[in-house]
Amino acid sequence: MPIRLSSIAGVLLLALPATASAEKSDPRLQAILACETVSASDARLNCYDAAIAALKPALAQGKVMLEEKKGPLAMEGVVKASTKSAANRFLVEFENGDRWDLVTVKPRRAGPPVGSTLKLKKTFFGNYWASGPKWSESEADFLGHTGS
Repeated sequence: MPIRLSSIAGVLLLALPATASAEKSDPRLQAILACETVSASDARLNCYDAAIAALKPALAQGKVMLEEKKGPLAMEGVVKASTKSAANRFLVEFENGDRWDLVTVKPRRAGPPVGSTLKLKKTFFGNYWASGPKWSESEADFLGHTGS
């Protein structure tokens, strides 16, 4: 029984954060989410078993894809932390957890101030540029999200 519960939990952990848009529309994922509200342990496990049974064939056939978003969460962010990492390079973390490596054209002593807002734009070639009221435009490389 514990292995079965671990398998269910594993599928849920994969599915929930990765399918934000799918969970709004796919009834199989909605069924899994609904099981969380069942208070009795046996009934909740039966709910998960039934929901997983409906989802497994869809996953195997490629009808439902579980994929985590790889890019930034937003194209604008409030600086939570900023530190110099090398000459003309600064590591920046936004309040939403996005992490960036900023490369400046001109030498600077400090990175963007905590609490300031940076806007990002993505170019035709797929690279990013960041700028803000207290930060001149600089190249930005997305590093991921806090905790990932």
